[in-house]
Amino acid sequence: MRKIFVAFLSAIMVLHVHASDSKKNSAINESRSSVISGRVIDKLTGEALAGVEIKLMDTDLKIYTDFDGNFEIRNINPGAHALLVDYISYQNLVENVHAEKNNTTEVLLKLKSVEK
Repeated sequence: MRKIFVAFLSAIMVLHVHASDSKKNSAINESRSSVISGRVIDKLTGEALAGVEIKLMDTDLKIYTDFDGNFEIRNINPGAHALLVDYISYQNLVENVHAEKNNTTEVLLKLKSVEK
């Protein structure tokens, strides 16, 4: 009987911890409800640039543009952010962006070639 009681008590504790973690994760996701999306193009030609590295400077997050120059950074904290945009043969760009809570902020990033 004692083993059954201990097993029952352990199961209740595990469920309580799991429910507590779910509430914490939900609160974190609610606070990180902003999205920054956009497109990276060549400043002179307007051509989309694929494979451009975009770093969210206040984090360790790095992403890359797709074939059409598009990117999307999800689940970030609302507020001011700086994007560091880096691509071979182009000048680095730092773009300041303000992400609104529960919204998508769209940006168009124009890179200038170092050759021109």
